[in-house]
Amino acid sequence: MRMGKILLLCCCLLLGGVGNLLANEGKPAAKPLTVGLMPYLSTRTLLANYQPIAVALEQSLKQPVLLLTAPDFDTFVRRVFDGEYDIVLLAPHYARLATKEYGYNALLLHKAPIRGVLISGRNAPLKSFDDLRGQIISVVDRSALIAVAGVLTLADAGLREGSDYRFVESVSHSSALHNTISGRSRAALVSYSTLILAPEELQREAVVWREIATVPGQFYIAHNRVPAARQQVVKAALLAFEKTAEGQRFFEKTSHGGFREPSNEDYALLDRLLPETRRHLGNIAR
Repeated sequence: MRMGKILLLCCCLLLGGVGNLLANEGKPAAKPLTVGLMPYLSTRTLLANYQPIAVALEQSLKQPVLLLTAPDFDTFVRRVFDGEYDIVLLAPHYARLATKEYGYNALLLHKAPIRGVLISGRNAPLKSFDDLRGQIISVVDRSALIAVAGVLTLADAGLREGSDYRFVESVSHSSALHNTISGRSRAALVSYSTLILAPEELQREAVVWREIATVPGQFYIAHNRVPAARQQVVKAALLAFEKTAEGQRFFEKTSHGGFREPSNEDYALLDRLLPETRRHLGNIAR
């Protein structure tokens, strides 16, 4: 029995839970608040980066918090739409779809916009858009907002997906960078914030050629099964965390810039992207 409890605690910590998820003797365990993290970084990096937020939420809510993610974007988005998480950190176009059609409410988003950048390897720098003709560009997921916006920018430069270049998906932004640096792809289309969070060896060998898209930052959304009053407590806890020393270190490390309220301009931009978002999500956005 003792060994079983130890193993259960270890499993919870590995999944990102930062509180004591075992009840005291004779008392039932509190149900954890599940926080889904979009898998835009490796699982280890993602959970380590967001653990301070989990700690802050636990202290404010007096409730265990469990950080969760998924092996890939499609699986994660499917779980979001299936309602598997209480709170979700999500790309803005997915978040807009979730709030319009899948029972979520927007809480906050990161102040810093998502900057899509084209990356090449240091040994094979890009000189013009023509260098991408007939080439492979690594992305995390074709339905990702950066890829959706990137297609439009590349089209403005005279490049058409499928005929002039093609995208190849990878499991994370770090993997996309690695593909480019190793020569498996000619370039990578990733967010700037994930570049600066990538392992140092990848950063050293990566060269930013051009910024090609700027979109609103990642959203924090809450499933409507979480009572409205509880959602406001979560929102207040996040805003309070931003003002702490730990919060300042978090935003300095991640370059997310803090929190802000969603605006009508954000929603108008994201609504224009919803048809393309649905198309690339296919059966996931049923």
